[in-house]
This record gives sequence, structure tokens and C-alpha cells, in this order.
Amino acid sequence: MNNNRSSRHENKEKKVNRLYNLLIAVVAVLIVFVGGTMILGNKDKSDNQAETTQNNPQTNDQKTDKTAKKDDDDSSKDDQATDDQATDDQSSEDDQSSEDDQATDEESNESDSQAEVEKNPEPGVAERKVDPSWDSVGTSQDAPAATYKKGSTDWNEMLKAVGEGSGISPSNMTVWRLGNNGGVGKAVATVSPKGNSSTKYRVQIEWVDGEGWKPAVVDKLQ
Repeated sequence: MNNNRSSRHENKEKKVNRLYNLLIAVVAVLIVFVGGTMILGNKDKSDNQAETTQNNPQTNDQKTDKTAKKDDDDSSKDDQATDDQATDDQSSEDDQSSEDDQATDEESNESDSQAEVEKNPEPGVAERKVDPSWDSVGTSQDAPAATYKKGSTDWNEMLKAVGEGSGISPSNMTVWRLGNNGGVGKAVATVSPKGNSSTKYRVQIEWVDGEGWKPAVVDKLQ
């Protein structure tokens, strides 16, 4: 009787122990499974982030492009400001130049307004001009030499007066004739610009004591 009870008690304990062992095994398996899942999940997440970064390199490039574009825009604004300033400065210079040119033109027009101009005064003459503003060219002589020797002091001073009336510099002048015009203190020259023999001027000049030769009458020949 006692042996039967003892045997049943032992069987019961064995069953309980097996149940405990089974539960422990199940718990261990769950721990391993959950731990492995968490580790794998974190690894997959890291891999996905790395893959996303690798597959989308343009994200950083876009940020770089945006930064570069901003720098370019700032540079463009600075360049535009510099260009605007340069344009304003150039405009001011042009305005000043225009004012200076206008002042010169006004002086020229004032001088021309004093001149007497006659169209076709005689055959072969297209225009005759007499200008009170013409002045003597100065002299180093006491009186005109009246020799009409090329290269002499008197010759050179006469050409200066001819150039004053015709507007042609003696260095750019072709002299067709330079001679007496009815007296010691009167001379006449026919000249044209170098390389343009079709445009000729006949310039009458007069001597002013102590001051030298000055233009008197300028004819533009036909």
C-alpha cells in the first residue's frame, strides 16, 4: 500500500519536472528567437539605410548643387551690381562728353555765325567765306620778306595763315600756288588736303604789322 503511494508520488514529480523542463526549453527558444529577430531587424534597417544612401547619391549632390547655385546667384548679383555701376559710370562719362561736344559745337556755331558766307560769288567758286574771328598767326619778322621762297620763315608763316583760313594743317597740305596778290603785304595761295586734290581752297592773306599774316578771304573752288 505504501509502495503504491510512493510510486504514484514519484511519477507525479517526474511529470512536473518534465513540464518544467519543457517550459524552460520553450522560454529559451523564445528568447533566442526574439533576440535573433531584433538583431536581424536592426541589421536590415542599417542595410536599407545604406542602400538608400547608395541608391540616392543625388540627395547629397542636390544639396551641393543648391549650395553652388546659391553661391552662383550671389556672384551673379555682385557681377550685376558691378556691371550696373560700370554702366552708370560710363553713362555719366558719355553725358559729360556729350555736354563737352555740345559746348564745342556751340562755340563753333557762334564762330560760324560771325562768318559771312556767299554761295557761287563768281565762276569756279562754290563758296566764299570771310570770318572776322580770324586772327594773325604771329611772326618773328619785322616785315614780310615778299620773296616767296619755299621753306623760308616768311613762307612757313604764310602757310600757317593759309591753314588757319582753310582748316588744313600745313603738314597735311598740298600747295599748288603761293604768290603775290597785289602788294608786299598781300598774298594768295591755292591748296588742298594731301591725297584729295579734288577739294581745293584759294586763300587770300594779309600782313598785320607786329602780328604777322592772317586770312582775309577763303574761296572753296569748284
